[in-house]
Amino acid sequence: MQETGQYSVELARGPKGFGFSLRGGSEYNMDIYVLALMDGGPAQQCGKIQVSDQLVEINGEPTAGMTHAQAVEHIRNGSSRIRLVLKKGNGFIPDYVSICLRPTGQPLASLVLCVTNSPRGEPCFCLVGRVENK
Repeated sequence: MQETGQYSVELARGPKGFGFSLRGGSEYNMDIYVLALMDGGPAQQCGKIQVSDQLVEINGEPTAGMTHAQAVEHIRNGSSRIRLVLKKGNGFIPDYVSICLRPTGQPLASLVLCVTNSPRGEPCFCLVGRVENK
């Protein structure tokens, strides 16, 4: 069952793919969003998908916790048709800045700054940090 604001589409692969690109992934502490639609591509022609919509499922596979590369792989390695569940966006695509620090003798630490707009158009900022033990 889909949540409010979610919708599903089925796309047929065109000569240049499905006609959309993505931004985000778990490595950026972000959900996955539609970044762009290719002019005349299958995603644009279906008339439902908009830039900033959040990708929720790819062929029944939830995207929560998925890296950007995993999402792209699920799309590219699928069949000639793909079923997506998306959540309507607000027209603004979250952005991020990643800063990696490695003080001498310290594990790698990363900070991610997410910049987006609220549904009312107000700027929103989120700073997330973590230490990676390697």
